[in-house]
Amino acid sequence: MMKFKKIVSLLLTVLMLAALGACASDTKKESSGENSSSSVLKEESKAESEETEITSFTLAYPADMQALGYTDPVVLDTPPKRIACMSTYPVMALYELGAPLIAVPSTSVLTYPDDLEAEILPGMMSDDFDLESVVSLEPDLVIMPTTNQDTYGATLEGLGIPVYYVAISSQTLPVYEVVKSQTQALVDAFSLDESSNAAGEALMGRFTELENRLEELKPTYEGKTVMVLVTSDPTTHYLQTENGTLGSMLAMLGFTNVYENDTAGMVPLDMENALEYDPDLLVFTGGLDQAGMEALVQETFDQNPDYWNSISAVANGDVICLPSAYVSTAGINILNNIQDLMDTIAAHYDK
Repeated sequence: MMKFKKIVSLLLTVLMLAALGACASDTKKESSGENSSSSVLKEESKAESEETEITSFTLAYPADMQALGYTDPVVLDTPPKRIACMSTYPVMALYELGAPLIAVPSTSVLTYPDDLEAEILPGMMSDDFDLESVVSLEPDLVIMPTTNQDTYGATLEGLGIPVYYVAISSQTLPVYEVVKSQTQALVDAFSLDESSNAAGEALMGRFTELENRLEELKPTYEGKTVMVLVTSDPTTHYLQTENGTLGSMLAMLGFTNVYENDTAGMVPLDMENALEYDPDLLVFTGGLDQAGMEALVQETFDQNPDYWNSISAVANGDVICLPSAYVSTAGINILNNIQDLMDTIAAHYDK
């Protein structure tokens, strides 16, 4: 009887072990099924990710450029990875958007950031410029001024290199509006991910911030007249209209330019006629830094004191000197220029 019980007990043990083994096998199969399902999901996710990759890139022209005939955008299969920007105007906007710049032009208008990893080449208007230096960098996009389209632009396009053209002035728009429209076009094209989207929003927000400040400040200067002179030596002066770089900035602040000319932004000063303008404010700028301009203007006054003191703005001390950054600007650098100009004029009238 004891022997029979032992046999039964042994059989029960064997059956239990077999059942446990089956459970373990089922669990393993289920686990294997889960791993297989996870693998499928990963593959599907990878496929979806590949499908959302950017498969084209479009850099359109702003309205003012389209009005000049630049209606066809630059369309590429993928975003450019090697951009040679041979105009200073777009450089800083592209830099802030994180665009891959490989070449930029040398300039005295602005100072490039230390971490701008781009080769600095002579500007296209320089005698030292060599188009081969651009071609050798193997760019997949070249940005350049419209003034070089018929020469260097035609050659690059003939080599199959995409070219996007930018204007540095307009017959119908102030410099600020030209820069703003160009910047918006760049933001629209290069806002390619979360980081560049945020950079683009911040960049255009700076235009909005400036315009809001201008709206608040403009009534302060409305009704005041200004004469803008670009000076190279004590006897050589050019009268700038509100179509000029500095003239347009002062117009944005509410000043009325004493000289009107719809066909030119700057003309030689007729000193006899200038006596009739009698501006409330006289603003000088030129190719020197702040200290250099102040010294040049003082020398100008000293050489012909009777003439200059007959202008009430000079006699009253309503004269402002500005550095070379106001002779011409470079893209979004104009935002800083206008902000600084507002501060300078406010400080002058607060004296």
